[in-house]
Amino acid sequence: MASTKKTPNILKHYTSIENLFKILDSEELILGDPEKWSDKNDSAALHAFCKLKGDRIKARAICFLDGEESIYHWQFHAPKGCSISFDRDVILKQIEGDTEFLYGKVTYKREISAAELEKLRHKNIEKIPFIKRNQYKCEEEYRIIWFGTGTAQKIKFKRKPDIKSITLSPEIAEIIREKIQDHLKEKYKIDIVKLSRVLESQEKWISKFENLGKRNPKNRKTQQS
Repeated sequence: MASTKKTPNILKHYTSIENLFKILDSEELILGDPEKWSDKNDSAALHAFCKLKGDRIKARAICFLDGEESIYHWQFHAPKGCSISFDRDVILKQIEGDTEFLYGKVTYKREISAAELEKLRHKNIEKIPFIKRNQYKCEEEYRIIWFGTGTAQKIKFKRKPDIKSITLSPEIAEIIREKIQDHLKEKYKIDIVKLSRVLESQEKWISKFENLGKRNPKNRKTQQS
């Protein structure tokens, strides 16, 4: 039976603490240049899309997590940073109906053939910028893309109520975490500021392995006889 659990209507954006303050001060999300992404395979998809749209077309993008956090998200995207939880509907409403924006979940593929890409080129070109290698499937990425010939538009929001919470990296030292929490609450009035628990020791989990590691008296007698 399929799960009936409702997925939270949240998009999480991972970033540095420095950039967090810039985002909060401006109440804007700035879309970045895909050409600067570390995964050049991913950049190639957006580059190809732009070329197909026209010689002067360029793209900018911003990425979110559309699912549960993992250690990967922290280590790769914000090792000593944070994640900002936005109301999905509010963010998408800012760009709804704008023909220079595309948005949606990323599709992960083990392989993709030239024939498949050619088919997309003629029948569904808008899917091309959302194709990514299967090795990144754990990201559960949701992507917003702007494309055009001018300057990329920024996505505006309100700190309250559009930001639902801010989660700090588990690698941030406690003394620094407390200062960040106090600053966010005092200056920006962000009520929910928490620390990620993905690296937290689970006593029940650990105890099961500790008990497993204890020698069984019966086995010890068997070995000695």
